[in-house]
Amino acid sequence: MKIKIFSLLLMMVMFLSLFAQTAEIDSLKTEVKKLTGTERINAINQLSKAFWQEDPELSIENGNRALVLSQELKYKRGEAEAIKNIGGAYYYLGDFDTAVEHFIQSLEIRKKIGDKTDIINALNNLGIVQESLNNYEQALDYYIESLKLEEEIGNKIGIASSLNYIGTVYEKLSDYHKALEYFRRSEHIYQEIENKYGQALTLANIGSIFRVLTNYDKAIEYLLRALKIHEETEDKDGIASTLWIIGMIYDDIGERDKALDYYHRSLKMKEELGNLFGIAGILNNIGIIYDDMKQYDIAIEYYIDSHDIYKEISNPNGVADASNNIGVAYKNQQKYEQALQYLQESLDSYKIIGRKKGIAATLNNIATVFKETKQYSQALDYFNRALIIAEEIKVRDLQIEIYENISEIYSIKKNYETSLHYYKLYSSIKDSTFTKERMEIISGMQTTYEVELLLEDQEKEIVLLQKDNEIYKLRSDKQNLALLLLVFGLFILMVIGFVFFYRYNLNKKAKIKLEKEVEERTHDLKKTNIKLTKEIQERKELQNQLMRSERLAGVGELAAGIAHEIRNPLGNISSSAQICLSKFKHPKEVQQFLEIIQEDSNKANSIIKGLLDFANPRDVKFKKGSIYKVLKNVIKRIDARCQEKNIKVSLDSSGVLPNFLIDAKWLEQAFLNLAVNAINAMPNGGELKFYVEQIKNTIKVNCTDTGHGISKKNISKVFDPFFTTREDGVGLGLSLTHQIFEDHKGSIQIESKEKVGTEVIVEIPIPI
Repeated sequence: MKIKIFSLLLMMVMFLSLFAQTAEIDSLKTEVKKLTGTERINAINQLSKAFWQEDPELSIENGNRALVLSQELKYKRGEAEAIKNIGGAYYYLGDFDTAVEHFIQSLEIRKKIGDKTDIINALNNLGIVQESLNNYEQALDYYIESLKLEEEIGNKIGIASSLNYIGTVYEKLSDYHKALEYFRRSEHIYQEIENKYGQALTLANIGSIFRVLTNYDKAIEYLLRALKIHEETEDKDGIASTLWIIGMIYDDIGERDKALDYYHRSLKMKEELGNLFGIAGILNNIGIIYDDMKQYDIAIEYYIDSHDIYKEISNPNGVADASNNIGVAYKNQQKYEQALQYLQESLDSYKIIGRKKGIAATLNNIATVFKETKQYSQALDYFNRALIIAEEIKVRDLQIEIYENISEIYSIKKNYETSLHYYKLYSSIKDSTFTKERMEIISGMQTTYEVELLLEDQEKEIVLLQKDNEIYKLRSDKQNLALLLLVFGLFILMVIGFVFFYRYNLNKKAKIKLEKEVEERTHDLKKTNIKLTKEIQERKELQNQLMRSERLAGVGELAAGIAHEIRNPLGNISSSAQICLSKFKHPKEVQQFLEIIQEDSNKANSIIKGLLDFANPRDVKFKKGSIYKVLKNVIKRIDARCQEKNIKVSLDSSGVLPNFLIDAKWLEQAFLNLAVNAINAMPNGGELKFYVEQIKNTIKVNCTDTGHGISKKNISKVFDPFFTTREDGVGLGLSLTHQIFEDHKGSIQIESKEKVGTEVIVEIPIPI
């Protein structure tokens, strides 16, 4: 491997770094012996901080020395610094909780002293360690408090840095709009004060956000701007890191050759700089590409190089990721013993750093190995342990995978009822398409379960029939006895009479008993029929729901693909027309044609935006709000249009309505779509009514118009994507509306009569 070629260079860089650090520590030790009082405390604190990475235990020892001396001399600044240094040592030891305790103590002392610069540093330290603990909300609070203080003292570099910290946390919280807002504010300040390094760093952060949003053109644009600044300032580490991110983008879009080219260019620079952490990360990324191409031997070679470097620099997070990748690659090669060895190492590392998502993913991978080797009990144990964590931290993709695997194991064990239960859990949270094969699996499991129920009912019926046969057999025996008695003649006439009377009574009792048995059997069969009918109906509803989900998701993927492919050429058309209009003079006829091109390009771009809104997943944020207020906002937005078309709009309610968890923005969009459809149905004026009421734990909204109505032929298609009766329509409004109400666990129904009007009934449950 290439890494071996540069091993001598890396050793030299490490030796020089170690020599420099050792020289600094020796110098501080000499100063500590010479100095006294507060100066000695400051020197010991510097020594404590110098040992953070090299020897955290010695850092704690020196920190405690400085703390005792500071308390003796009542030197509060030295005390705060000593406690902070002890916390920093615990941070490097991976004991984040203890680090937080010390940082909070240090912050409290610094607040009493009142030095805002020291307070800012303490707040940023707490933000960093809270991020390491995945407590992003708390980290955000500390960074925002730090930003306010930076603004108070007017430190523009500090302001820009804090904005960057906040943007990074919002990125981890998946609030990409907020992240972009803070990154752009930071980049503006860095540009204003001509801080090239900060500007390039922030541009790269913006590019990374656009990469997550799959807006790869924008991502490349910002990253190339960052790369240009890094090259101007000859910042080799910045160049290498930016090349690395660009490689990731090409990997995302499937251009693996380009991705490998950028990775290797970045790797070469990281090796020249001796940046072991960066080298390990890039080697891991290269391994992933070969893994995706199923070239597992090459992938494992890169993973192991990455793993060894992470171990060398004592980075448990990197060790955990690399070990996990190696384990999965060995599993794909069916080398299960090696796979379990590395997956267990990954699990141990994730536990040390407390990374719950990594723990859950590795438990899932170990369970998969046991499943493939048919050790189903161990597999179920690990799947269930992974599921507990995945549900706790709400990692939906992992939950889906685990539910599906557990369902398959129970199906193999012929426990179809439990298998069906887990498959329903799997399908209930999976918001993307189900393939036909998966639908057949559900149908097969459902059918198997129904067959089991039918077999149980048939066994009950057989028992009832056996009882009937016994009754009929008894009746036949008595008839034979009567015939024998008749043969004896008149001599036994009295006996025959007695037997006749006895037979009559016996038949009467048998008939009553038979009727009762038949009635009981009929009742049991009716109950069974009702139960089967209900199960079949549920199955049909599930199949319909799955078919709709498949159709919507398929259309969404098609829409996203079409929009992505059309956006760039359409942008080129619009830009070309704009340039021709603004820079060149043309005859009047040509001028008109160019204006038509630009106008229609803008219309097409608007349609593409609608397609992307439909295709992209919605960021639904539930907050307490009022449906009534949402509808009032909708009416405000359509008021001008209704006045223009002579449409009377009204909003009534049954009384005081409760506030509950909703996404007001998306609900407003959904009701606005319904209102616009109603307005379009009343070109010559009419009446549009909204009525809201609470029925038990449900909010019901009736939207009624006096428009031309919807034909019976079309009413079943209104929620289908791209179905529209308007020449200028796209046909996505009601599909998006349907999805928004589903996000709120609600439902929508449409009743319409042609030339009379349409009524839309929306029901949204109130969470208990």
